[in-house]
Amino acid sequence: MNKTKNIFKFVFFALLGVAFGLFIAYIFFPLKVNNLEKDNTSINHSYNQAIERASSSVVNIYSEQIINSVSERRSERLNSIFDNRNNKIKTSLGSGVILSSDGYILTNQHVIGDKTLRVTVELLDGRRLEAKLVGIDKGTDLAVLKVQNTESPFPSIEIEDSDKVKIGDIVLAIGNPYGLGQSVSMGIISATGREFDNPYSNYIQTDASINKGNSGGALIDTNGRLIGINTLIRSTSGGSEGIGLAIPSTNALEIISDLIRYGEVRRGWLGFSIDRQDLMRQGKLSISSVVKGGPADKGGLKKDDVLISINNNDPTYDNLYKTFARSKPGDQIELSIQRESNFLNLIFTAEKTN
Repeated sequence: MNKTKNIFKFVFFALLGVAFGLFIAYIFFPLKVNNLEKDNTSINHSYNQAIERASSSVVNIYSEQIINSVSERRSERLNSIFDNRNNKIKTSLGSGVILSSDGYILTNQHVIGDKTLRVTVELLDGRRLEAKLVGIDKGTDLAVLKVQNTESPFPSIEIEDSDKVKIGDIVLAIGNPYGLGQSVSMGIISATGREFDNPYSNYIQTDASINKGNSGGALIDTNGRLIGINTLIRSTSGGSEGIGLAIPSTNALEIISDLIRYGEVRRGWLGFSIDRQDLMRQGKLSISSVVKGGPADKGGLKKDDVLISINNNDPTYDNLYKTFARSKPGDQIELSIQRESNFLNLIFTAEKTN
């Protein structure tokens, strides 16, 4: 009998020991799982793969530009009477993006200037190649360059539809700030459809750090796809203050096509203007002026008409901008308008800008 009791005691304490051990394991084992989960999360928050996909397609650009020095101080001009200094050579730096394996590169027009002597492109692997200017578009501040390489195709970037990006999306800016070499900064999309300084502006705004030398570089998504070309910063100090502007990839592609094909951008001319006060105060698109003899005038559009639809799309400024910026000579433009108490449909043909 005592022997049986001893066996039961042994089994009881053995089971108690196992239970206690499982209890201790239950307390400490989940901590290890949580730590593993944290480690995996931190790995997932790295954007290394996106940078690897895109970085080889982003290049440094060095250009020599002819500039006029007539704005220099009088004393400097007087000191140069024996030296022809009306024109100077200025070295500029910026960034660019390889769009195709045969060497077409997109950058900003202001990076290479109006009168360019020489443009040198430096690839991520350190190779330096002279680039040929294909075409520029001052309206959108874009330029296309071409480099040659018989050894192997160039690494080109994958392009995403910028119309899909949303405020709050994480983005990465790749460029050559201050000539330091390729650098990466991270931020979010702060706004879309920003206007600034020209009628073709439709910028993506980001708080990713963009500084001098980043111009022409890539703004990419977390998959390493191009969504914009970094172009401007709004700053009081000259450095990044969290307001960077990039040309959307969708807009840039339309410009590139014309520059490669024609060496210039062929835009349609519509011949009317919008009342900005009505747009800001009431959100409506009313016509402030119509150019006599222009396409809109020929189609019957008049001052004070209010747009009801634009090519069967909503009468928003964004839609009007897209129609204006993307129209080509010969394109048909359809406007539904309200004229006093009457509703009319007008069709006219865009003409070539002079």
